[in-house]
Amino acid sequence: MMRRMFPLFAAALLALQLAGCGSAGNSGASSANPEATPIPPHDVAQVSGSAAASSPGEPVLQRQNADGSETQITEAAEEVVGALRDRDLERLAEWIDPKEGLRFSPYPHLNSSDRIFHANELPSFNDTSKLEWGTYDGSGEPIRLTFKEYFEQFVYDQDFASAPHVSTDERIGSGDVPFNGTDFYPNASLVEYHFPREEDADLDWKSLILMFVPSGDEWRLCAIVHAQWTI
Repeated sequence: MMRRMFPLFAAALLALQLAGCGSAGNSGASSANPEATPIPPHDVAQVSGSAAASSPGEPVLQRQNADGSETQITEAAEEVVGALRDRDLERLAEWIDPKEGLRFSPYPHLNSSDRIFHANELPSFNDTSKLEWGTYDGSGEPIRLTFKEYFEQFVYDQDFASAPHVSTDERIGSGDVPFNGTDFYPNASLVEYHFPREEDADLDWKSLILMFVPSGDEWRLCAIVHAQWTI
């Protein structure tokens, strides 16, 4: 009797072992299935923060660090003075503060009558209309110039991108016209590009002052101020 039962018992045991192997094989095949749903990668914006979310070509501006670092404001000024050098008004418009607009002041003493343009209002160099930009120092006569004429006389009349002296939040040029930019923009920072007086040339000192206001975690251009020796 026991001899007849043993073959049956062995067959049942073998069947159980084969069933276990088949289950393990199916599990392995499932984990290697190329159609299985992949694990999604981390979202770039969550990993990299706001810098990753910036659009290509969009000016990336940052306010000064807690340790007083001036890197961000000087980099912003370099971008703006480069746009002025290249006469690239589209690049310039990208930096204009959306709330304050961009003020043009022919002298360091800002006035309520200064011309202010928002990004979509900048005139073109081809515009032949004469605008009033204030009054000439000394004579008091009105400054009536096209945008191009004003730009050549009171914005980029020197290659300021190559100026020998550049300062941040500290005036270099000084004259009889006081600078009152912080009265209009108390939270602003400025970068001044300065050409000193040349003793052996018929050229007195000139400066281009770029003023930036904080906008969130960014710096935005709010004023382009021209300064020079005056009578």
